[in-house]
Amino acid sequence: MKKLQSFLSKIPKDKLLHFFYGTLLGTPLVAFTNPLVAFFGISIIAIGKELYDDLSGTGTIDVYDVIFTIIPTFLMLVAKHI
Repeated sequence: MKKLQSFLSKIPKDKLLHFFYGTLLGTPLVAFTNPLVAFFGISIIAIGKELYDDLSGTGTIDVYDVIFTIIPTFLMLVAKHI
């Protein structure tokens, strides 16, 4: 249990925020659309946000931010279809 806690405490706050907002945005997509729309919708949102950060000069494109945003929707889709 200590190893898990140590591992989770090393995840940067930025990635956790992407996971949190990915969950908030992905939940209605999973609940009210089909799986393809939900997955591609959250993917477009995540990539668009990173492109906006890069073009506005507030950050750079980070693939891990996109992944952490998409993971909750992917997990919900897997859980919904098991």
